[in-house]
Amino acid sequence: MKYLQLLAVLSIPFLLTSCKTQEDIRREKTVENLNEQVAQTQKSTASASSRFTAIEEELAKLTGKIEETVHSKNQEAKENATISERLNNLEETNKKQTEFIKALNEKLQDQSKYIEQVISSLGTLTEQQKETPKKKDSVKDQDNSIKAAVAKWKTKDSEGAKEIFLTLLENKKIKKKDKETAFYYLGMIEYKDKNFEESKVYFSKLFSENPDSTYGASTLLNLAKSFVQLKSKEEARQSLDELITRFPKSKEAQEGAKLKSKI
Repeated sequence: MKYLQLLAVLSIPFLLTSCKTQEDIRREKTVENLNEQVAQTQKSTASASSRFTAIEEELAKLTGKIEETVHSKNQEAKENATISERLNNLEETNKKQTEFIKALNEKLQDQSKYIEQVISSLGTLTEQQKETPKKKDSVKDQDNSIKAAVAKWKTKDSEGAKEIFLTLLENKKIKKKDKETAFYYLGMIEYKDKNFEESKVYFSKLFSENPDSTYGASTLLNLAKSFVQLKSKEEARQSLDELITRFPKSKEAQEGAKLKSKI
């Protein structure tokens, strides 16, 4: 009996030792399992991290493309706005040019009528010169003849002045300056005698041959007055416009502007 008790007592440490070892084995297996799970988890995490990085890179590329597309569209919108503005400006310019050309054509038509009137007047003058009989008394010295004719005009001898001027015009070698003087004073003589058709012819002839004559401003003013007397208001306005444009600072232009306002 004592032997059995002793044996039982001696076996207790052995059993205790045997139980701890098994527990340790289980724990070790548990640790190994946990380590393996941790390793698997780390691998999964690394793989997920790698995939996430790839996704981030793809997302960055996609974001870059989107930003580039948006920038391109904004740039295109700006270019379209610029083109649209240029088109509007071109349309406006074209509209103004069309209006200008239209006004210019109307002015050209008016000038054509005016030129036709002048040509007609010149034809009348030519016929009158052909029909004018030659004077028996010719003037030998042209300079003296011009002076004499102007002197007669100033002394109100219109007929005497007219006779000398017409004689001078028959001479093909007449000086240009003397010819201009003759036309101008013949126009003044006819205007004074209320022969407005004839005065218009002489003034038109003078201006058409030499618009920059020293008599230019006065010629245009008296031409306009002749047209007024003939009830040709449009031609009168054109003559006055020409006067004001060519000789804006002249006293004739000032008088012409007042006359135009009354037509």
